[in-house]
Amino acid sequence: MPLWSAAGVRDASRRPLVLAAAIVTSVIAVLVVALAAVSLWQERVRQRERAAVATQNLARLLEGRVDDLLGRVDMLLRLVAARVQDQPMPLAPGLGREIQTMMNAAPMVQRLYLTDSLGQLRGVWPASAEPATVLPDVGRLDWRRSEEVLQSGPVRRPGDGAWVLVYSLPWHTAAGRMAGMVHVELAVDAFGAVFKGIDLGRAGAATLRTSDTLALVFRRPWPDGTQAGVGRSEVSAQLRQAVHTAPEQGEYVAVTAVDGVARINAYRRVQGHRLYLLVGLPETDFPKGWNRVDASVLGLALAAIVVAFLTILSLLQRSRRAIDLMEGRCEAIVNSSRDAIISTTPEGLVTSWNPAAEALFGYRADEMLGRPLVRIFPVDKLSEELALLERLRQGETIEPFETERLNRAGQRIPVSVALSPVRDGLGRVLGTSRIARDITRQKAIEKEVRDLAFLDPLTRLPNRRMLMERLHRAQENTRSTGDHAAVVFVDLDHFKDLNDRHGHAVGDRLLTEVAARLQAVVRESDTVGRLGGDEFVIICEGLGQAEPDARAAAQAVRDKVQRALGQPFEWGEVRHAHGASVGIRLFCGGHEDLEQLVRDADGDMYEDKARRRGSRCGSDAG
Repeated sequence: MPLWSAAGVRDASRRPLVLAAAIVTSVIAVLVVALAAVSLWQERVRQRERAAVATQNLARLLEGRVDDLLGRVDMLLRLVAARVQDQPMPLAPGLGREIQTMMNAAPMVQRLYLTDSLGQLRGVWPASAEPATVLPDVGRLDWRRSEEVLQSGPVRRPGDGAWVLVYSLPWHTAAGRMAGMVHVELAVDAFGAVFKGIDLGRAGAATLRTSDTLALVFRRPWPDGTQAGVGRSEVSAQLRQAVHTAPEQGEYVAVTAVDGVARINAYRRVQGHRLYLLVGLPETDFPKGWNRVDASVLGLALAAIVVAFLTILSLLQRSRRAIDLMEGRCEAIVNSSRDAIISTTPEGLVTSWNPAAEALFGYRADEMLGRPLVRIFPVDKLSEELALLERLRQGETIEPFETERLNRAGQRIPVSVALSPVRDGLGRVLGTSRIARDITRQKAIEKEVRDLAFLDPLTRLPNRRMLMERLHRAQENTRSTGDHAAVVFVDLDHFKDLNDRHGHAVGDRLLTEVAARLQAVVRESDTVGRLGGDEFVIICEGLGQAEPDARAAAQAVRDKVQRALGQPFEWGEVRHAHGASVGIRLFCGGHEDLEQLVRDADGDMYEDKARRRGSRCGSDAG
């Protein structure tokens, strides 16, 4: 047999082995590449999940700030609407100053104006301001629902051309008839303070859009440093599809229409308002790695195996570095947040405690980590926490709420809390994440604005508005219980002479001391209020079902008031000892006009004044 032929046989006999080895090697190479592809795919899924969590956390944080800002706008609208109820147009100068004071408590509002039921302008604050030309369509409103706040815009304001949102609320008469609307203008620049201090990276973006047309309201950063695009509704098809499928919140990946950057985005509807909040982080912040794997599998099968393993190792290291970078950024966001951000296990043990939580509650992180969170709960709030955790375990959504917590000194702190579950890829609850914000200052502002609307600024007694509400409630109580009640009208004698002789400062001091004496002689259940000037009203309830007994009880109140106010008031050389005239009007179970009850008591007061003058004249003549 020729040598070439023997060699050919040996070669032929080796071919199946070589082919088998090639097949086995190829299969191994394919398996390695497949395993690498699956690992990379899983890693990308985890990265996208972490990216979604990061963007949702940022969106949730910003939502709380936006809701806080708009909540103060909403409160101002409702206070002004309540204050102008049944007021004639144009408004009295004093009422206009009260409205300006309310605006001063909400500095983010630049302009406020009133329109009547026909849309005609009836008042503007400040007086020199020119209101926006685009107002809500009054035909779309159900005037029986006075709590509905309507959002318009964004629209350019005449004059300075600033972009503003217009928030409007109808106000009604006491009979329920629509009287007009209160409008406030909120410049889109006001949201700059809300977005300030949030680290979005080099190419991240946060945006506010309207929920109906997706019109742009505010963006950080602005493209080219300008407000170009405000009011325009050009968005990606992915965003429109996402909000159509899940209107409240969700995630999507798309190229941003404003600047053309591909981002991983999260959006949330701002609860109670017609706005969407969107946060996007660029895809370049999260490694892809697929191109390097493709390049590594080109070549010989044996080389592919080695390259595949090396590529996997390299990608895992890079992925971990990227994850560490992302986690470091998230940690920086959490640590720089002015809100307390706390994480706990399902059993309520603290797993994270940021610097803002240390500042708010007074406990260091090492004092709280691994400890029960209930140590900052007042005793009366423990059941609240247990109920919230049970609702989270059942998959319910917890809306942000206001409550109280304890600091290290045991003091109760009013806080706003946003609570959300932390889940794994299978949807199992691994713990809870909560954001707590100190609302002490907000509560103080709310109380100050409320006091301006319902309390007399000098004596801190109920003013006419609150007195009429208390009188209406007392009238309803008499119909249900059968007990009599009384309106006691008090008018100081010779108060004008004191003002003319010694000045208004002394007169004001007399009024405050009169208020203190009146409160000291009546029951805690009675209401003492100031109508204005030197006129006070006392509403007494539960005087008994028999009219003679009730009249005697009311007369006893009159006697105590006159004795208390008959005692001299002295401040240095100033002495005032003229007492007061008091009138009484009993009522029970009727439907009398409230103003008429006050007028009847006023008339009885003048009769008492005449009797007292006659008595003094008779005494002088004697």
